[in-house]
Amino acid sequence: MSRALTVSLGAITGLIIAVTARSLIKKIATQIDAPLKILVPIGCISGFVFAELIRYRFEVVELRISFAVLCAGLMVQSMIDAYTHRLVRQITHTMAVAGVLILGFHALQNSLTKSLVSAGVCAISGVAISFLTNKFAKGGLGAGDVRLMAVLGWHLGFLSYGAAIWALFASSFLAGAVGLALIMLGRGSWQRRIAFGPFLALGTVTAIFADEVLPSLFIA
Repeated sequence: MSRALTVSLGAITGLIIAVTARSLIKKIATQIDAPLKILVPIGCISGFVFAELIRYRFEVVELRISFAVLCAGLMVQSMIDAYTHRLVRQITHTMAVAGVLILGFHALQNSLTKSLVSAGVCAISGVAISFLTNKFAKGGLGAGDVRLMAVLGWHLGFLSYGAAIWALFASSFLAGAVGLALIMLGRGSWQRRIAFGPFLALGTVTAIFADEVLPSLFIA
């Protein structure tokens, strides 16, 4: 598939995702003060960028499809979570089923047993970390975040343990930095929750598309 066609499909997909997210947001929260029109350009630009990144990052068709579904799911979930502080279970389940089937098929066809093992370990670890987080900080993560972390752990673990670790580090760092900035600006407090879904998405895409660059940042 040519580059022009790929990025065009990405932009169109991003537009569809934005419209879908806007519709779901209106159903979940009937009264929204923040403007929703901004989702359309964000969706188009994000779809364009993700299409180009996936084309560059993966050569195998199965991997391109699996991570395209993952990125699409993260886009719509991030939009919904940012406005409503909720994650749609059906979308997370779709991401999970697609990831298990496509990556599982690819692994079996290419004898990538280690990739399946690391994917399973990271998926279970994602759930365990979520439960531990909620134990020490009650209400820190919602059930939707727990499910999403399992899905992300599966996909990232399939790539490598390092990708999963970097995603968790980046997500936590970004969420903490934004939360602290909001407190300093007087627009937040230590008790106020912020949507963690968008930060999970940012950390995940950072780990997927910059996994070879991130380790070098800490090497003199």
